[in-house]
Amino acid sequence: MRRKLTEPAELRVQGGTLLITETRLWSAAVLPHPANPREYGHRQYALGGPGAWGTTMAEPGSSPSGAAELAMHVGFPDVIAQRLESTKSRLIQDNPLAQDIAVEGVLQPLTVVPLSVTHEDGHPDGALLITADGSSRISAAHELLGYEPSRIAYEWSGDERKLRGEINRWIRLMRRQGWQTLTEDERGKLRVLSVPARVVVGFRPNRQTDQAFHTAVRNFIGLTHIRPPRPYGPAVENEAKADAVLDSLAEPGPSAAAHITEAEKGWFAGTISEGEVATAGLSKQHDVRAAEIVRALLGGGLRTARRVNGGIRALTAKQRPKREERVDVAVELILRPARTGLSADAKFLRPRRAVLQRAYRLPEIEDLPADAPLEGASTSGCTLEQLRDAALAEADEGLGDSGRLGTAQTELAVKAAFHMAMAEPMALQREGFGRGQDDDRGAATVLRAMLSRQRGILQAYEVVRAGRRGDGLPEVDETGTPVLTADGLPRSLTDAVVRHTYGGAPAPVPETKVGFKAASRSWAGVRENVEALRREVSTMAEVPVEEAGPSLVTREGWDPAQVRSVRDSLDRISRRIAAWADRYEERAEESAES
Repeated sequence: MRRKLTEPAELRVQGGTLLITETRLWSAAVLPHPANPREYGHRQYALGGPGAWGTTMAEPGSSPSGAAELAMHVGFPDVIAQRLESTKSRLIQDNPLAQDIAVEGVLQPLTVVPLSVTHEDGHPDGALLITADGSSRISAAHELLGYEPSRIAYEWSGDERKLRGEINRWIRLMRRQGWQTLTEDERGKLRVLSVPARVVVGFRPNRQTDQAFHTAVRNFIGLTHIRPPRPYGPAVENEAKADAVLDSLAEPGPSAAAHITEAEKGWFAGTISEGEVATAGLSKQHDVRAAEIVRALLGGGLRTARRVNGGIRALTAKQRPKREERVDVAVELILRPARTGLSADAKFLRPRRAVLQRAYRLPEIEDLPADAPLEGASTSGCTLEQLRDAALAEADEGLGDSGRLGTAQTELAVKAAFHMAMAEPMALQREGFGRGQDDDRGAATVLRAMLSRQRGILQAYEVVRAGRRGDGLPEVDETGTPVLTADGLPRSLTDAVVRHTYGGAPAPVPETKVGFKAASRSWAGVRENVEALRREVSTMAEVPVEEAGPSLVTREGWDPAQVRSVRDSLDRISRRIAAWADRYEERAEESAES
């Protein structure tokens, strides 16, 4: 930093130019802004009464010396110590970043300014480094390292021996044990031991305004947080994440091959033409591409999730992106070809994006094998008819009724959902809300109910066939034959028809009431009745005392004896089925041991 002081960089702000040098600083030497604007909504002010005494503090002003530093006058050390601790606690609560920055450290530089503190009680004056931008990040670093800001301000800042002792204990740990033998918690602490920073070392005000230094700093904070650039929006953000994820999947790991080929990367990204797709031996069918994207980004279990999360972290620094975020990225890739020429047609894209995001949250998708080829693959893939027959066999075994679809059922659901969402009219829509909407099931739940039935599997098969031909989607009967209208034309498949036909109720139990299939259908009845109970409770909670009035049970409650009777029954049922889960785990352990 000393070498850079001779040629500082310039950073223009409203009212002047800040002179800065870029370097790395020890986290133990930097503090959050003690009057951080993020706290404005929570501050108490002295004018509000005696209870607010001691909770307010004047904003930093410019140094009387004219130097590029802020100045603050406080009555005694406890004022600023308490403020620093309160600021850290509030920032960690409102903007929790600790777990994210533990993965890569602080990536973007903090903007740091000097602050001189004068105490009216005679305590020695102090000099601190505080963040004009980056208070949340430095507070997260302090949280990981266990630092107390008040201790930094009043112990370490004035005692270099204590400061270096704190830093050296971590450096000695790494040298003694080696990076590979450290725990992930210890690695996270070492990653934030130092932070990148832009240190403000000078200020040139505009001649026309002759603005004070503290005003320029406040303007800089305002442009960063109060009037930042317009956000890209979720769709654009997911697009950017998608490219980062594809890069991650196409790169070989330290001990593993790349998850996808370069040709598949271009296919998924939509950056190669249809001719290039054929040359590469990839499928021209859009539903096959959608299923491959879903399998590559969402299937394959934990290994795939880690690779995809690595790509998302490259842009967001999130330590543990949620599965929903991975689904949204996959859907954005799937929609790229459909969006061509339709970028301004929000009415077309928005509902389809929402439906696919909900449909592909089907938990069974995680079980799709990462390496086995799907239907439509150029080599070793099965035919669509073979996929249909495999799904029928899984349904005949009771899969779906048991609460989880089989692999073939899931693959067929993914492909059918694509065509049902892209059709006009859409044959799969969002769940309904509000009065008059009896079916509030999500798209994934509807798909599971549909693919659990023989008729639903035949329907999904016909949906994929018609979608690949570019035809409208026809409704089919129990044999898979298209249902005709009075005019002799195929009746169009609609969301209302799908929800009515596959309402989620279990199929009738067969005459032979033995084995897994019969038990799984009884279990489907259990789940349906639990869902019906949930709906009835919600309906009862909405009954008003009077027209447009408050909820009766919320205001008046209900007879404790009646409630106790229902709860006792539910408790007995809960204990009984919990015993089944325990027995299942015991059998699994016995099988593993044998």
